[in-house]
Amino acid sequence: MKQLFNFFGGMVFVELRGRSPERFFNVCRSRKIPLYDVGSHVTEHGTVYVAKMKLRDYFRIRAIAKKSHCIPYIRKRIGLPFLLKKYRSRVVFFAGGVYCLWLMWLLSRFVWDISVTGGFVHTEEEMLSYLKENSVVCGMRRENVDCTDIERQLRIDYPDIGWVSAELRGTKLFLRIAETDMPPLRKEETAPVHLAATADGIVKSLVCRSGTPVVKVGDVVKKGDILVSGVVSVIGDNETLVNRYSVTADADIVLKTVKEYTYSFSRKIVEKEFTGKVKKGYAFYFGNKKIFSHMPSHSYTNYAIITEGTVLSLHEHFSLPFRMQKTVVSEYIPTMRDYTEEEANSLAKQALERYVSYLEEHRTTVLSVDVTTEVGKDTVYTRGRLELLSAAWEQVPVQEDEWRQQSPDEYSGDDDGSAGGA
Repeated sequence: MKQLFNFFGGMVFVELRGRSPERFFNVCRSRKIPLYDVGSHVTEHGTVYVAKMKLRDYFRIRAIAKKSHCIPYIRKRIGLPFLLKKYRSRVVFFAGGVYCLWLMWLLSRFVWDISVTGGFVHTEEEMLSYLKENSVVCGMRRENVDCTDIERQLRIDYPDIGWVSAELRGTKLFLRIAETDMPPLRKEETAPVHLAATADGIVKSLVCRSGTPVVKVGDVVKKGDILVSGVVSVIGDNETLVNRYSVTADADIVLKTVKEYTYSFSRKIVEKEFTGKVKKGYAFYFGNKKIFSHMPSHSYTNYAIITEGTVLSLHEHFSLPFRMQKTVVSEYIPTMRDYTEEEANSLAKQALERYVSYLEEHRTTVLSVDVTTEVGKDTVYTRGRLELLSAAWEQVPVQEDEWRQQSPDEYSGDDDGSAGGA
């Protein structure tokens, strides 16, 4: 810090010649004029002393030098005052430097780039579109970006995103997401419901928390059968039915089911043979506004378009509002061919593996796979069966006549349906 102050104030290196240098040093000390890096060397003129002092102190030593019969020659000048004097004719250069510093400070007050990472199901384009709908765009002021609110809103609107981080560094907003394989939450019912099977199968486990179990482990059930009833009966002495009331059935049920698997795709494939002929175009953007664009004209019948975008930046966290986009149009000749049997079987196997992974991600255990692939002339077919363990049940509303007891009026013998109930 001391060296920085000395630079702004200016320093001079002096060479002291005269008859009484010792007296010069003593007077400077008595008047509290500091001297730095004092030394001496022998020349043809005798012993010469050198020292470094502040520029403002140099103007105070004239009387001291005259009194001690010494002459302080300036040999070197260091500091901002000398630089300003040297370049005083380049006012425009310094003004431009100051303007650049001010412009960089102004640009640092805005967000000029948004980075989205970690998404698989939800692409970068989808997240950028979502942010735009919520008024989070490039060019907005940094103080208007609420990272906490972005994280909270994303978790609300996308239940399958288990973790999200929004961080503002410099002029760049970093959005990181992590998707989960958690199944969607079942709608929490408050009305009375049964739990019914959604597929044919065998009950492998049943843990009932509310309601009346209708089946037990090992029972074979059909689609639509009630597994846990939402009607609870109150039994009195001698196994007499006293009352019935309805509840919201709740249980953990796992069924062993069999699922038919079918998949087919065309054996024909179109391959692209690029000719090497390309056309290039460029576009420049300031913020979100296009300031220049040149799109190449072409007469290609079959072509592929590849677009690359680059955001200009001074640093990893200091993006500028300038963006360049490069578009390449390449001509190709389409050729038709058939998948070989090895390629067709490999593609069918990959499709089956993706489906099995999808089931396992949704809390379904695949016990066995029995499928066959047939490679036809034009189409590839895969058929078979999968044995699964899953929570194959759904909620079914309880009807009022299932639990309300009907009793005849003891005087008239009429049954008005108003008696009984819980």
